[in-house]
Amino acid sequence: MLQKIDKKKYIFFYFIIFLILSSIHNSNLKFNNFFNVKKIEVFGSDKKNNLLVEKKLVSLIGYNIFTLKRESFKFMNSFNFIKDYSVKKIYPNRIKVFLESAEAISIIKYLNELVVLGNNGKIIEFENLPTNVPKINGTKNIKKVFRTLKMIDESDLEIQNIMIIEFFPSERIDVELRNKKKVKFPTNLSIDNLNFGSKLLNDDEFNKSKIIDLRIPNKIITYD
Repeated sequence: MLQKIDKKKYIFFYFIIFLILSSIHNSNLKFNNFFNVKKIEVFGSDKKNNLLVEKKLVSLIGYNIFTLKRESFKFMNSFNFIKDYSVKKIYPNRIKVFLESAEAISIIKYLNELVVLGNNGKIIEFENLPTNVPKINGTKNIKKVFRTLKMIDESDLEIQNIMIIEFFPSERIDVELRNKKKVKFPTNLSIDNLNFGSKLLNDDEFNKSKIIDLRIPNKIITYD
């Protein structure tokens, strides 16, 4: 009789242990699920682009919010209309993504059609070609164009005043402004060259000339 009582005690003891362990497991499961991403919202671009990005981000729904890093969103670099983005985690289970849209910086002929180059170094889509950015002639090398435009942006020349940038095989450029004035820059273009050209355009002695030729070192040639 005593053995039967002891056996019942053991069974009861193991049953209690089982319940405790099950409760701990369920508690951990609920805790983990509590931090699983349930909603991702996208802001910063137009409605169409925001929705397009949101659809791509659906694959991250269900992931633990603590495991998601910036690298988890790097596929967004494939979108040509995005220049940059930031991710904000709203604990416990929401994420907000803020987009910085790419802006047009030039028009270039590429694969026999005029396309828009963005400030992210990529070709971006526009319903209509913008009229307030320079048109690029003489090259199809987008990387070269982007480097040159970045240099101009860092100089004293106002890029919004430039109508045409003509590239030559000798690795030099001509810049034609919207007021029809033109500056012929030397090879091995530098920011100093651009600043000097800008200074001459604003100088009373030279600003009446239609063409300022800086191709020969240490010489300024003008054409009326």
